[in-house]
Amino acid sequence: MTDAGGADAILASIDGADEATLKRLLQTVIRKVPECRTKVAQDANLTSELYQVSEEERQKAVADQYSELKTNANDDPNVTDEVDFYERAKFVPMRLTYEERKYLRLIDATMHVSSYTDHIDSAANVNVNPARKLALQMKQLCAVLTGMQVSHNYETGQQLMQTREFTGRSAFFQTVLEIGRRYKILNPERMRDSYGKLMYFLQDSRKQEVRDLLEFDAVSRVRSVYDVLSKSPKGLGMLEDPQLRTATMEIMPEGKSRPTIQREIKAKEAAIKHLAKTYCSVARRRKRHMGGMYSLGILRSSYQESDSEDEQGDDLTEDIVEQCIYSIGDHSTYLRFNREPCDRLLSYLKEYFDPQDPGHAEYSLAIEEGKDGARLSHPHQRQYTFVLQSMTLWREVLDNMFQLWHLAEEDLLDEEHAYQLADTGQGHQRVQKSPRSVVAMQKILAKVQRKVGGWVGSSIVHLGDHNVPNALMFIDKYIQVPRFLGPLVITVDKIPELAKSSAGMKAYVDSFGGAQKLQKLILADFFRHAFDGSGADNFFDAGSCIDGRLTSAWNWCSSIEGKPYFPIFLLTGFSGFDGKEGF
Repeated sequence: MTDAGGADAILASIDGADEATLKRLLQTVIRKVPECRTKVAQDANLTSELYQVSEEERQKAVADQYSELKTNANDDPNVTDEVDFYERAKFVPMRLTYEERKYLRLIDATMHVSSYTDHIDSAANVNVNPARKLALQMKQLCAVLTGMQVSHNYETGQQLMQTREFTGRSAFFQTVLEIGRRYKILNPERMRDSYGKLMYFLQDSRKQEVRDLLEFDAVSRVRSVYDVLSKSPKGLGMLEDPQLRTATMEIMPEGKSRPTIQREIKAKEAAIKHLAKTYCSVARRRKRHMGGMYSLGILRSSYQESDSEDEQGDDLTEDIVEQCIYSIGDHSTYLRFNREPCDRLLSYLKEYFDPQDPGHAEYSLAIEEGKDGARLSHPHQRQYTFVLQSMTLWREVLDNMFQLWHLAEEDLLDEEHAYQLADTGQGHQRVQKSPRSVVAMQKILAKVQRKVGGWVGSSIVHLGDHNVPNALMFIDKYIQVPRFLGPLVITVDKIPELAKSSAGMKAYVDSFGGAQKLQKLILADFFRHAFDGSGADNFFDAGSCIDGRLTSAWNWCSSIEGKPYFPIFLLTGFSGFDGKEGF
């Protein structure tokens, strides 16, 4: 009778529970009872996800959520922020020249209108006969290459359509395809859809049977600063010249007088000229024309002659050395732009929050599983550490993004690790092992652990599974970090200025307790619920793992319009987290 009475009481409580309580109850049952999870997945036709993740992997993921590693902070002498130009130059792509930009427009337009992946990666091709799949790939590959050539030069394209001899134009194709990859690395916010199709196109072109039929390899090494400087015996010496730091420094105006800025500009220009003259192998040849002006006809002729795929020579001219310096400078600007949001949020975390004392409950970083969507339970101190190490990791990843991108492309184009087209629960994706990227991430993770003095939560790096199918998806996840941290930092920074803009605006900001309290309110909510393990229904897909921290952050971004302080975001110019309109 007692058991029956207890069961009746539980049923009565469930009947009287609100929707939020029922959701929490259902989540708990599905998470803790494997039989229920299996039944729900089968009823909802989610068996593909169950196939990807074993119960043992799930249990290990659950056990890792609250694991903790202790190390001595900064106990590794190799942990340093000193710039090594010699090593960095191996991964810094060369800035595009004027002649290369017409090829950029060509490859971008070609991939933008191409439906290559729609044909190759459709569900109908999962179990198709290998010979038939090869025929489909060759048809689509040849169509893309032919269309590219026709768009560039109609007469040559017509000849190619008749002869089908792609070998004779191999240098042209390699040049155009390499320029597309190089530009994307330099400008991650561009070619959002084109780059993915380009890499999958090259991935298929690397297959041995495809190369045998095409009779050439479409992939060439991305042109880096190191590759260019190594053409001359003394070129690489520039990377160890102390003046290179001055020549590539970014001149920031904050807190400087106009004369100080002018002095820095002159010092930078002088350093660039000195390095160009010192390390070039051929002096700059100055072209002289009638009246000291360029003829339009001569310019057009020069531009047309650049269509040739022949190299202009291996001479390291002053112009090329300057281009190398500007490319390294571009890299420094890229790093500052992408790391700055992480640095600003880390400074806000340390300024506004005490790791030991949570203070007022409204500003405590403590989270509880099942409350407000959280899937982890952390007291204030542990959550502070969790946020600190997560953003430090993101900063280190962005600091090494060019190296990671280089390794990711090597993984994608690796013949030894072929991809498998599989249903990951988010459509059919190319699932491929990425050993180089995994090793690099583990090294970065180990560096961060030494830097912050330990690690809270799981240290699993998802790569080559249904969460992150391949290295392309891995890179795409991390280049989006500045996209959602940037708008947040801008909003928080502008709140004091917004409060001073008008009496009505000041009154609105004061309704939250004032500018500083409003800043702290927004930051506290972000530090709690952008790092609470949310974003999925199990600890394998989300939680405290490396990939799950990003999932939780994007989950917070998706719910921003429901926050009470959302109008503040709009008043500070917010339009979205992905660089476009929308949330």
